[in-house]
Amino acid sequence: MKRIKSIIATILALVLLLSLTGCGEIKKAETTVNGMFTAFKNTDIEAAAKYVDVDEINASEDSSDSISTELVMKTIFNKLDYKIISSEKVDDTTVKVKTEITVTDMKPVLGEFFTNAMQYAFSTAFSNPQPTEEETNKKMEEMFIESASKEDLATVTNEVDITVVKTENNEWKVKSDDTFADALLGGLITAGEELSKAFENQE
Repeated sequence: MKRIKSIIATILALVLLLSLTGCGEIKKAETTVNGMFTAFKNTDIEAAAKYVDVDEINASEDSSDSISTELVMKTIFNKLDYKIISSEKVDDTTVKVKTEITVTDMKPVLGEFFTNAMQYAFSTAFSNPQPTEEETNKKMEEMFIESASKEDLATVTNEVDITVVKTENNEWKVKSDDTFADALLGGLITAGEELSKAFENQE
């Protein structure tokens, strides 16, 4: 009987140990997600880079675009909010953190910016001298900031599974994907793709 009790006690201890290990990994993953969002809410891109590869969160496939991802983040994150709903351990190095993300709805913002950009392009098409690339990029940034910084902008809320992985250095970092990036940027990626397709169909 003592032997049976000893075996049961060992099994229970092992189960408890595994349970605590899993909880520890989930806690670290959630801490990473919290750290990332705190950095973004403070528009501290350098701090955010400790938790996620910011370069993976691309607003456009063309890295040469005059409107950089960093500029987008700094102008739309003033309304950023989030809530961790649940977390699930996938394996020893991966945790899925289901999160509700609220941020500025960028679809109408991008629509207004696109209209203003087209008007600017037409107004300068025959000007002499032509604006330089630097001048054009600066004007694009100014128009984007103006469209994205209005006080009465609507917000959009999306629920996404954020993947957090353990690196070779035993650090936990968010692994970005298109769904997460689009939710974080207020639908900017989807809106950009829709505008691009609409523009192509008119050609």
